[in-house]
Amino acid sequence: MIKVTKLCKINSKELKLGIPIEYEHTKSKRVATRIAKQHLCEFPQYYSKGLIPMERKLKLLRRIK
Repeated sequence: MIKVTKLCKINSKELKLGIPIEYEHTKSKRVATRIAKQHLCEFPQYYSKGLIPMERKLKLLRRIK
């Protein structure tokens, strides 16, 4: 079970980006949502400024090799 220990404001656009990404860990929409919310509590722009740009850079690096 995923435990949310603190309350925080979550940007709905970030949450909409995060839920589909977190489906790689689960088939449950509820669990994917909770995982995304945990990431966004720690880093409010986790998907738009963190994970998505990092994955783009990694894909580019793979093409260069």
